[in-house]
Amino acid sequence: MWTLRDVERADFESLYQLDQQCFAEGIAYSRADMLAFLSVPHSIALLAESTSGAMVGFIIGEVRRMGEKRVGHVVTIDVAASMRRKGLGTALLFAVERRLRELGIERVRLEVAADNEGAQAFYVREGYQQIGRIAEYYLDRLDAFVMEKSLVASLT
Repeated sequence: MWTLRDVERADFESLYQLDQQCFAEGIAYSRADMLAFLSVPHSIALLAESTSGAMVGFIIGEVRRMGEKRVGHVVTIDVAASMRRKGLGTALLFAVERRLRELGIERVRLEVAADNEGAQAFYVREGYQQIGRIAEYYLDRLDAFVMEKSLVASLT
């Protein structure tokens, strides 16, 4: 169905275009933001290709410092509409979590729009719990939930 590989520089335009399709204007990342996320030291960017070689999804994760600890952060998961509900989002998320574990990261966080119940349910199924709320995070008007997962507990 698909294979996962590291993102390469030549993939940038495809990543950007898929992000524009997956998220509303103002929530989708600008070219500059996308390039910045891909350029961060310790960023993890994985791409999913179909058997025909078409890019069907990607994920960007990173390592952030929070006080004395390093915490994983999922920047975005983008899955082409034709590939949703087929396990690709789970595969991408699992792959980034595995990479974060390999870096010694014990917790991973992400933000999800407060009105995106489908995404929230997905993350809960994958072991994430809501730990906070950020007012007016998206478009300066839509709140985001902060969700977190222990990578230590998910080793089993």
